Amino acid sequence: MLEFEINSIDGMVNHIKELIDKYGEQPIWFRGQENSKWSLMPSIQRGSLRLKENYITNDFYIYVNQIEDNMPDNNNYAAWMSLMQHYGLPTRILDWTSSPLIACYFALEKNIEKQNDSCIWVLMPQRVNEKEGFGGYVYPMDVYTVQQMLITAFKKTEIEEKFQDKIIACHSVEKNLRMYSQQSSFTVHNSERRLEAVCDEKTLFKFVIPYAYKRQIYESIRILGISTHFIYPDMEHVSKDIVNKYNE
Repeated sequence: MLEFEINSIDGMVNHIKELIDKYGEQPIWFRGQENSKWSLMPSIQRGSLRLKENYITNDFYIYVNQIEDNMPDNNNYAAWMSLMQHYGLPTRILDWTSSPLIACYFALEKNIEKQNDSCIWVLMPQRVNEKEGFGGYVYPMDVYTVQQMLITAFKKTEIEEKFQDKIIACHSVEKNLRMYSQQSSFTVHNSERRLEAVCDEKTLFKFVIPYAYKRQIYESIRILGISTHFIYPDMEHVSKDIVNKYNE
């Protein structure tokens, strides 16, 4: 896996251009992480939670159906998994975005003062699916293939061998303003293999943001319009941005 150090938005854009020139025009996804040493591990696989996934998803399904109307059909696993991810439940999916600026926001917004390097992971999703045997295509999340990758998160059942121990890249299809604003897509991890181990040097890259440049890059993305209420388009975050604006 190739790593690049970035110290400015211009530097990041130049590295992205280099990847496009080298590997051709294809979708490129980005994921910001606060610590460059963290691996690409879905939240459900951290600690003992991986042994309790069915309990967690079913509790969410039961309680949410008691308090909310117009919930997805019970077998629409993609829709339920999107809701769970959206509201902070541990899941087997990782968030990605097609915007490197949004990835920068998530890498930096909560940890500018922490004395560690942050990073942006860069993924070629078509190549992931090709390497995993799903062809060079990025599916919508609600297709049969992805549903089969999700079903075991909800119940103990046998699935076809071609869906076992796999990772797949897919597009979000939920009608959700936050996901639309964040230009969200996902990798679904029906496997405890790390994405780093699945990908080769043409599929996954890392942009490391050194501690010394975190504030400079964060200020740059704010100037370019990546504010909190852009990421979370609701009245609560509009209010927070207004207060922060006049407290500066």
